Amino acid sequence: MKLLVGIDVSSKELEVAMLTSESTKQLFRTNVSNDLNGASEIKRKILELNETYQFEQTVIGMESTSVYSFHPAFFFKNDAELTALNVDAVLLNPRATKRYKDVFEDSKSDTIDAFYIADFLRIGRYTTGIGRQEEYLALQRLTRSRFEVIQSLTRSK
Repeated sequence: MKLLVGIDVSSKELEVAMLTSESTKQLFRTNVSNDLNGASEIKRKILELNETYQFEQTVIGMESTSVYSFHPAFFFKNDAELTALNVDAVLLNPRATKRYKDVFEDSKSDTIDAFYIADFLRIGRYTTGIGRQEEYLALQRLTRSRFEVIQSLTRSK
């Protein structure tokens, strides 16, 4: 049995929903701040649930939302305690999760989004792993910084 953690990321908050691979009933739901304290709170809950249920794997998924999902994703991917529990942190394409949610739900809210991200992980159709992006991260940051400098220079002229 797997633990599936869906996180809807915004600039200030992380809306979290946790499911098992066996059921769509939510084990846990919360709203935490998008910082180290919030990520640590999610980690504590994952460790607590793993003691109770002994999951074979934990998948933490969040939509790729620019710089807002970068730090939580790397926190979960590189944490030593979570790595020991076979935790996989993935960044999902927001378009794919939106299409999945639209099949079932018409309303829009972060609570619903977090649940459907976890449910999307339950069906196992995700492919984008955070590991593939690590090697290109420095190049991405440099390219974006250069673009901003060029845009600023053009505006100045």
